[in-house]
Amino acid sequence: MKRRIIGSICLGSFCAGAVWLEFEIILYFGSALSLSTVVFALAALSTAKYRAPEGDEQADGFHVRPRDRRSGLLRHLRLVRENGKASHF
Repeated sequence: MKRRIIGSICLGSFCAGAVWLEFEIILYFGSALSLSTVVFALAALSTAKYRAPEGDEQADGFHVRPRDRRSGLLRHLRLVRENGKASHF
């Protein structure tokens, strides 16, 4: 129980420090730096989500499927050839 309280206090202190730092940065540089930081953070999160492995959760745990490492164009060309359609590439 003590660890949870100490962890909550540390997390709250970290969040308060981050908010204070962001406020000071906005006062010093203006909102352009803050906006660009938010855009960069969203881009980093969406890239991480795109690269995350696919999987599903079943009763016995989370199962990750192997990822197809080929690029989208190569995967598309292979599917076209497997289906017997003519490729114009």
